[in-house]
Amino acid sequence: MVYNISELKDFAKELLQRNKNIDSAIDEFLIKMGSFFDVDIIVVKEKTENGAAIKCTYEWSRKNHILLRGLERRFLDNAWDEWMVRYKEGNGCYRYYKGENSPMILMQQRETESLIQIPVFSGDNLLAAVDFVDSERIRDFNDEEPALKEICKFLYDEFFIKRAPRRDAEVLKKKLDRDALTKLFKIDRFTRKVNECISKDKSKKSAYVIISSDIANFKYINEKYGYNTGDLILKKLASTLFLKINGIVSCCREYSDIFLTAVKVDKSYDNAKVKEFVDNCNNAFLDEIRSITEDTSIAINSGFAFVGDHGITVEEAITGATAARKAAKDMALYNTSRCCAYESGMIANKARMAELVSSCDRALKNHEFEVYFQPKVLCATYEMVGAEALIRWKKSDGTFVYPDEFIPAFESNGCIRKTDFFVYDYVFKFIRERLDKGQPCIPISMNVSRIHLFNNHFVDYIQSLLDKYKIPTDLIEFELTESICLEGLPSVVNTLQWLKQQNIKISIDDFGSGYSSLEVLTRLPISVLKLDRVFMKKDLSNNDKIIISCIVEMARLLGLDVICEGVEEDAQRVFLIEACCDKLQGFLFSKPVPTAEFVKMMEREFAIA
Repeated sequence: MVYNISELKDFAKELLQRNKNIDSAIDEFLIKMGSFFDVDIIVVKEKTENGAAIKCTYEWSRKNHILLRGLERRFLDNAWDEWMVRYKEGNGCYRYYKGENSPMILMQQRETESLIQIPVFSGDNLLAAVDFVDSERIRDFNDEEPALKEICKFLYDEFFIKRAPRRDAEVLKKKLDRDALTKLFKIDRFTRKVNECISKDKSKKSAYVIISSDIANFKYINEKYGYNTGDLILKKLASTLFLKINGIVSCCREYSDIFLTAVKVDKSYDNAKVKEFVDNCNNAFLDEIRSITEDTSIAINSGFAFVGDHGITVEEAITGATAARKAAKDMALYNTSRCCAYESGMIANKARMAELVSSCDRALKNHEFEVYFQPKVLCATYEMVGAEALIRWKKSDGTFVYPDEFIPAFESNGCIRKTDFFVYDYVFKFIRERLDKGQPCIPISMNVSRIHLFNNHFVDYIQSLLDKYKIPTDLIEFELTESICLEGLPSVVNTLQWLKQQNIKISIDDFGSGYSSLEVLTRLPISVLKLDRVFMKKDLSNNDKIIISCIVEMARLLGLDVICEGVEEDAQRVFLIEACCDKLQGFLFSKPVPTAEFVKMMEREFAIA
């Protein structure tokens, strides 16, 4: 029988094109060869790289009995010489028939009726041998021998020679697919993996959740403990995500300390259930690293989004989970929650915040930011005794961007430093110009963002303004929200003590707006307490009046000035007088006004006086 092996060769070339894994391609080609030559077993044996042993690298069996793959046997000194003698005697190959003595391990392991072994050479160097076995009949393989020799040479030329660079490419691809430090997938491979898993899941009984997590203040951890410890913590987080999360589909290190996890959960899971699940995972990680960072409080910020919820894809869920994580980070400034579910509109809000941040420098350059002033007056006489400086953003087209929109965006990015410093310089200069003209002045307060209290740039800048404008420090005041004071007392105390040494007044703004802490009043060098506008209801109940009166009395006993914000009704003013609250700020007297209008108000005030 004459074998036309062009069919096999065409199959091999097509196989190599569609199968990127060379080992899988060889395995598939052996199946085709087994069928083509009607044999029961094919075994490929190759010399090891050091040439000291023979190893079974590929094996196919019609009955799927794989016995020899991976087996490695060392050679005796003359082993190769004996093989070469056998090939010479067998016309360039070796034959075995049942009943003959043979040193080959294959015959010791299997029922073998007939075998032909085809050597594979590179020049005179013997590289490998391929065994073709018939386990049920005696065959002399005379008809098959020419075709077997040709196909084994083809196997070497088309597969083995290409194997090394293909394997190198596969190793490189795996490296490119994985993060070098944690060995987790990178984002592209992670996304493909999750999409593949979801597409194969036909049960419809599960839901898939993407979780985005980061380590709060990770830069500080690196600076305090060193980058080796930081890397150890990242690897600990990776192992916790991969090994200790039930239902894990895949996880990746997106970049820096940001990780993505895909989890398969029961279809019944809602946001609350997923949040509980995420909190448990995060707590497991924190337990893992407790011994590494005993003297530092570490937290995880997490956000999550359901794949398919509102029709969103895996890629969109990643974006949603990222937006939710950032929202969780922002919320952590005001409460203890560090996990947030994605909600419709978060991504649009983040895009809007990014747009505002990117416009900050341009708006400063084009003088779009203006300083408004809202007077503070005595409750009984409406005498103007101070003012608060507030920033307003009036765009070139005349429209306004409201503070409750751009200030949170600036705080999250750090642009707030630029705009706050703009206000500070403006106020110092305003006071200096009035003093130089001999015009009356009243104390002006300015707001302090949280970003200023945890480094020295705030103190340095205020000192530079004092040196530049040389204004009396009793004419300026700084307002801090109650929540800022509770974030990090040691850092806050240092900054506020410096302000006190300069004879600069400090007020607590929005007191009572959230979770009041009397410790703030005892530990910080405060001069003024501003009651939050939440107390100024249109119709004050008896309980409201008792609470306000008690706070005012407590503040007076502590030697603090008290001012109430958000006063809009005369009845409120009357009650404040009864409660011995001396000052108010609110629309009842004036809304925030531009500088020119504020100057006119002062001129009227002091002309009357």
